[in-house]
Amino acid sequence: MAYCIRYATGFDSNDIVGWGTTGMVCLDKASQTVIKTAHDQDTEDRIAVEKAIYERFKQRGGHHGLLKYYGQYDSGIRLEYAPKWNLSSYLNKHPEVDGEQRLHWGYQITDALYYAHTSKVIHGDLTLNNVFLTDNLNAKLADFGGSSLDGSPLLVIANASHRYPGPRQSIPADLFALGSVLYHLMTGVNPYQDLLDQGHDDEIQTLIQNGEFPETDSLGPVGTIITKCWRAIYTSAADVRKDIEGMSADWGSLFTSMGSTN
Repeated sequence: MAYCIRYATGFDSNDIVGWGTTGMVCLDKASQTVIKTAHDQDTEDRIAVEKAIYERFKQRGGHHGLLKYYGQYDSGIRLEYAPKWNLSSYLNKHPEVDGEQRLHWGYQITDALYYAHTSKVIHGDLTLNNVFLTDNLNAKLADFGGSSLDGSPLLVIANASHRYPGPRQSIPADLFALGSVLYHLMTGVNPYQDLLDQGHDDEIQTLIQNGEFPETDSLGPVGTIITKCWRAIYTSAADVRKDIEGMSADWGSLFTSMGSTN
């Protein structure tokens, strides 16, 4: 049977601005918002989970580090449009971004993750591909289609370089992934990038289970934060946020001397 793409009412292929495992994203030019809908019946459950999570965030007043939620549209959801798209793509196009800006994004992501955790949400797939940028370059944590709400099962498997060796439906698992996100932010590449490129996921998982992580000493205090995420020393994203805040007074001198790896 031929695969049939289902568009939200009033949209077609010319409106698509994104496509992922959960569904497609179409731009509503008139309102400068996006409509996210399922690819097909097999991914409708992910859109339903994402809608429930955004409803939870809305009930709690929302958070500036998350895409704004404007409610349901057809069987999908309407969200804030982040025109700079995802942070991974942005860094690939703009390797000249300085370390202070990178760490500022790290702070914004960490703050939003803490809010998600206090809302009883485990992200489960935290990568820079799931962080989006507004026109004024503020980071927005997104893509909750595979996430856990109130203990519901995760519907996604994290990338090998971001995958916690213990229970994956947990705060420590998200904090482990946060360490990999910070590493990507500061170096421009994922942890174990060479092995990822070769498809050696099993080897990456063995290294992680053995506690053999990429070198982070050259990243200074940021490297210490990353390693503490990987080694499950933190118990809350609030603790990570506090350590990043503690660096703020030294940002200028630190990043002038450290630079960043493309």
